[in-house]
Amino acid sequence: MLPNSKAGQGTPTFVLMHFLGGSHHTWYPTVPWLDASHACVALDTPGFGDAADIDGYSVSAMADHVDATIRALGLTQCVLVGHSMTGKVAVVLAARRPDYLAGLILVAPSPPGPQPMTPVQREQQLAYGATRAEAEAFIDDSSAHRLPDAVREVAIKDAQRVNLDAWRAWVEHGSREDWSERLGQLDYPLLLVCGGDDQQVPGPAAQRRTTLTHFSQGELQIIPGAGHLMPMQTPQALAQLMLEFAAKHWGSAAQP
Repeated sequence: MLPNSKAGQGTPTFVLMHFLGGSHHTWYPTVPWLDASHACVALDTPGFGDAADIDGYSVSAMADHVDATIRALGLTQCVLVGHSMTGKVAVVLAARRPDYLAGLILVAPSPPGPQPMTPVQREQQLAYGATRAEAEAFIDDSSAHRLPDAVREVAIKDAQRVNLDAWRAWVEHGSREDWSERLGQLDYPLLLVCGGDDQQVPGPAAQRRTTLTHFSQGELQIIPGAGHLMPMQTPQALAQLMLEFAAKHWGSAAQP
């Protein structure tokens, strides 16, 4: 079972997954806006956070771990919340149509197909060595606008404690995996959230052509001025969209 943290109560349960270099800490700023009306379970995926020593770095293997953890915890009526890297993981898991799945929220997700990246960008990411300076640069570049100091420090520490095998596996292989022909049409409610200033993943137009095309009940929202790390940068705005989405489909309270 993957390491996890739990907070709150109420359905549906938000199963929160993190970006490349993050951990369950990624969601700490957002959870207090959600846990009055929803159970929140934040996971560390293989190679990151407290799961640094857990193997299984392909998209399918990560989906296996998430699925096994949800079942081990006995969770039902779950909304998978994937951020960046784990957006692809969430969609692949949804394509298996697990009995506990109610819907999905994708925050700045990596697309189902290969993630656009220039050879120079890929080489730069493969050269990452998890030093303090490299972690600072990675977090600042991802956030587009500097995070609050205390939150930024948490993000930097997470980026320094990654298992570099997991990091490189994503950059070299996971980000290149193409699931677009295998997903089919999924009838789960989907909320896809883009940051208005995010330069790390494809923007709204591309997300509509790639990710949203697989969902019959998909909607896209944009948080103006937000970079890639919305759970840490714009937690209240992100939580509001998540709560409104839950209220629309499952009748939950919609006030953060």
